Amino acid sequence: MSLSIRPVKISDADFCLSLYSKHVIGSAVSFELEAPSLEEFSNRIDSISKRFPYLIAEENGTLVGYAYASTYRDRLAYQWNVEVSIYVEEANKKSGVATKLYTELFSELKRIHICKAFAVIALPNAASVGFHHKMGFEKFATYKNVGFKLNEWHDVLWMEKTIQLPEIPVTPNYWNYGLR
Repeated sequence: MSLSIRPVKISDADFCLSLYSKHVIGSAVSFELEAPSLEEFSNRIDSISKRFPYLIAEENGTLVGYAYASTYRDRLAYQWNVEVSIYVEEANKKSGVATKLYTELFSELKRIHICKAFAVIALPNAASVGFHHKMGFEKFATYKNVGFKLNEWHDVLWMEKTIQLPEIPVTPNYWNYGLR
């Protein structure tokens, strides 16, 4: 297996949207009710990748997954925290792709002085909860019955991972590479 991790390119938007749409349609993994347009999704990638790492996994020339960090909350005192998301093709789950994506993502987050990462998981989703726990996340809150999708209410689990926690944090040096 020749797996490489690299920053996302705008030309990857088709793949990312296709993978994401599988989770929008027919599952409660995402609370969006309809998949966004390619233009909207491309704009999201562009906007996020200007501040935070947005990484894509490629195996032997085929895209197989992506992970990114985004703003946790808007208030300035939260600037050292991010929310993270990861999506991997079904055929590549349990192959190490997700672990490698997150490992690289956390390395980049540490480099730009981010201190904590938060994962937000719609329940039930034992695979995601288990994976995040394996990656060092801890459960800290469950919001009960907050998302109604597929004709039922879903809880949302919040998990956190400390990347670093200096006594006095350095102001984040945001990713700021933009799309290549």
